[in-house]
Order: sequence, then C-alpha cells, then structure tokens
Amino acid sequence: MSKRQFIEQRRKKNKRQQSLMQFLMIGGVLVVVGAVLIAVISSSQVNLSQRNIIQPEIDQSIQSSWNGLGDPNAPVVIENYSDYGCSHCADFALTTKHLIEEQYIQSGQVYFVFHSVGGLLGSPATLQAAEGSYCAAEQDNFWSFHNLLFANQVKMFQNRSADVSSTLEQFAEILELDLDQFNSCLAERKYKDLAADDEAGARQNGITGTPSFVINGVLFQGNQPFENFQQVIEKELAKAAK
Repeated sequence: MSKRQFIEQRRKKNKRQQSLMQFLMIGGVLVVVGAVLIAVISSSQVNLSQRNIIQPEIDQSIQSSWNGLGDPNAPVVIENYSDYGCSHCADFALTTKHLIEEQYIQSGQVYFVFHSVGGLLGSPATLQAAEGSYCAAEQDNFWSFHNLLFANQVKMFQNRSADVSSTLEQFAEILELDLDQFNSCLAERKYKDLAADDEAGARQNGITGTPSFVINGVLFQGNQPFENFQQVIEKELAKAAK
C-alpha cells in the first residue's frame, strides 16, 4: 500500500469515527432532552395511587350541607377561610376543628362554614382542589373530600401549579361518588364562580393569610390553640343568652 493510499484510508476512517461520535452525541442530547421533558410533564401532574392515599376517619353523624357543618341557626357562626395547601390550615382542620366539633358543633351551638382561598394566594392546584370539593358536595361528600385533601396535602401540593385532577378523581372513587358526574363537574369548572365568591369574601374581610376566621363578624386570625377559640365562642354564646 502506498503512502498516499494509507493516508486516504486513515482520513476515511477518521471521518467515519467523527460521524459516529456526532451521531452518539446527538443521540445523547435527545435522551437528555427527553428525560427533562418527562420530568417536567411528571412534575406538572400529581397522580397518587389509592394505596398511597391517606384515608382519615370520617364522622358522618354531624349535620352538614355543602360547605357548612352543624345547625345553620346556631348562635355562633364560624367562617373559616383556608387553603388546601397551607400546612397551618391542615393542622387546624385535622386537630382543633375536631375539638370544636365535639364541644360546640354537635351540640348545635356553632355553625361552621369552610371557604377555600387558594386562588387568592396564587395557587392553581389548590384552587382546582377547592372546585373539586364543591363537585363532591353535589354528591353530599364535601367534608369527606375536605378531610382527604388535608390528610394528603404534603404529597399533593409540593408543586402548587400542578394538575391534581387525577388524584381528585381517586378521592372521588374512594368515596364511591358517581365518577362521570364528578369528572364532568371538575372539567367544566362548574363551581369556579363559587370558589371566586370565597376569595371575594376573604378580601372583603381583609384576609391576606390562612387560616383566618370570622366569628360572628369578628376577624380571628391564625391556627390558634383550641382554648383561644373556646374563649371567643363562650363570649359569643354569653352574648346570645342575654
């Protein structure tokens, strides 16, 4: 083989190697881009399987209607402005609220109303959850749905812009709701105006953080100890007894 032929072969071989390297590099870039896209798509959707869903106990013995709990004619009315993604709201909903139920709601002394203000705080995921809870209320399951949302808050709302509709459907299935009715309600955003009314009520009452409460027209802010709620409730009950 002449020197010229050897150089020519070497040049062709190098060219083939360069082409292969370019192909592998392009392939690697595509794999990375694909992985990033999958990660982005996954992070924008929250789909908890039923085995990963915490199912709190539900007390069905208390009179309820939509987002109201107890006797609407009770002498004390507590309006709770909350956010399904707020950790302090979850603490209140899963602890202090139950104490208020046991001592005051079951006895007919307090009527408790829940309003979700996720949209007010710029949280599309919790706004979607709020609308979902009203879709559950259509089928007499507002409070069961409410408890599921707060019990699974940490897993659901790490990305507050995520689409949580798949998990909301899982909740509806757990509660044995009519899934066609629920999914249609959620997809059509049937209760977006009602959720907007909740936010408007919060603004009207000067609420900028959660949880906040309006107790017989008086603003009461923060996840305070049960004893603080008790003091305000007893004061209002005393007024009503005069």
